Amino acid sequence: MPEVEANGTRLFYQQTGTGPDVVLLHAVTSNQAIWLFSGLTDALAADYRVTTFDLRGHGQSERPPTGYTSADMAADFAALHAALGLRPAALVGHSFGGVTAVHAAALFPDRVRGVILSDSFFPALRPVEPNFGKMALWAEVREKFALVGVTLGETVDFNGLFRECAALDAERMLALEGIYGTFGRGWVRHLPRLAETTCGTDVMEVAGLTADVIAGVKQPVAALYDEFSPFLATCRWLEANLPACTAEIIPGAKHLAMLENAPGFLAAARRHLARIHPPAA
Repeated sequence: MPEVEANGTRLFYQQTGTGPDVVLLHAVTSNQAIWLFSGLTDALAADYRVTTFDLRGHGQSERPPTGYTSADMAADFAALHAALGLRPAALVGHSFGGVTAVHAAALFPDRVRGVILSDSFFPALRPVEPNFGKMALWAEVREKFALVGVTLGETVDFNGLFRECAALDAERMLALEGIYGTFGRGWVRHLPRLAETTCGTDVMEVAGLTADVIAGVKQPVAALYDEFSPFLATCRWLEANLPACTAEIIPGAKHLAMLENAPGFLAAARRHLARIHPPAA
């Protein structure tokens, strides 16, 4: 897998296809493989040059001890964009990847043609979310960790998750990997690495991406939110406050629409990309 030095951090990336540029940004604790598993990379490569990369601290990219806010990640994107010689790109971001994409659109408007975000929570918009942190996905994580004697809080706490995972002995880690199975084993193994960083705190920082800055994004934004998302108030806020935002609900999904309803997510992503960043004729 090729790598590039971007913003002082070694990032691993992949590129496929030809045409206008699209960059895919994964969520915290995930990696670029999510786009391959979802089928999105292959689906878009017929019409676009698709770039995926592991965010700092994730996957095979370098793991610095600090620098995990959306501002830091947006700067990483801008440096990668320059290093690879990309043209103005449409950004597709899941969860925190969507936050990073919107921050990049605000900070580097000449490099971002538009944004498609998937079920993103913005720290600056926490006051509009009555059920912040009470995600169905988090409840599932709590249940599985409880099976190996780990008690996690009722609301999302990345720092606690990272610390508890790092403290597991080899026997309980092996048991947890067995609970998550082949697909989730890599995710579990990655969590202790993030305990050595400020990632858990940084991703909850506003980091300059205030409500006013979000509302000031001029590029077209497609806000794709899952039917059972805890962030539907954010979806409504984005649609009401961004000058060029279109919202759409992905049926049957809770936070991982690209896996929980891959056909619906892929169809929505392609449809909005055709509007935001049309394929070459």
